Amino acid sequence: MFASLKIAASFAFVGSVIAESVASNGGMGYLIVVASSNFDVPLAFAGLLALAVLGIVLYGFFVILEKYAIYWAR
Repeated sequence: MFASLKIAASFAFVGSVIAESVASNGGMGYLIVVASSNFDVPLAFAGLLALAVLGIVLYGFFVILEKYAIYWAR
């Protein structure tokens, strides 16, 4: 269960950002699209870096939750 939670949470986060880039007027995906269309490369890379960090933090949250929820399995 926790293996699928870790993967699904990360993919859901990425999916929501992709949806924001396609049809939204705000959000991280919209920021990256606008920055790339305005040739603001540092802002686009900062947005991508923020997405990577948030994805890693979300994955780490479920790793820690798994560690405390099923402590007897380790």
